[in-house]
Amino acid sequence: MARRLKVMMADQLRQRLDNAGDLLLVDFSGLNSDEDFTARKELRTEGLTVGVVKNSILRRVFADRGTEFPDETYAGPLALVLGEADAITASKSIAGWRRKNGKVMALKGGMLEGEALGPAEAERLVQMPSVQETRTAVVSAIAGPLTSLVAISQNLLTGVPGVLQAIADKQSKEGE
Repeated sequence: MARRLKVMMADQLRQRLDNAGDLLLVDFSGLNSDEDFTARKELRTEGLTVGVVKNSILRRVFADRGTEFPDETYAGPLALVLGEADAITASKSIAGWRRKNGKVMALKGGMLEGEALGPAEAERLVQMPSVQETRTAVVSAIAGPLTSLVAISQNLLTGVPGVLQAIADKQSKEGE
């Protein structure tokens, strides 16, 4: 590949990485063209883009950014998965595709909130709750006690007029 072309590819990759938050590095080897097309299409519907990048260019761009991945990450062909979703949601999408199609498509690494992940850490993302699931759990944890507090307050307020009415009725009976 001509040096000028490699420089252009590296520049384009830097721009894509600057605009991206989290990312995953995926091993697409072992997929035939139909499976590759299907995987890309399904991931695209979830807001993820998949691009195969030459390992030497990817390694150089990450080194320029001060990001180091283990050497095992660069063994074999890599696809860069970027998108609107965070790395946890993206890893769950890839895991869902793997389950559905019975293919490997191993996670080789990734970036989560600026931290480089090796293959083992990237695979563990699948088991973590997504950002949306975490937000839901936090809201539920806060809303549960608040709902109970409101119910107790409402019961207290509805009970006060009844007590006052009972006192008034008692006084009126004593006054007779």
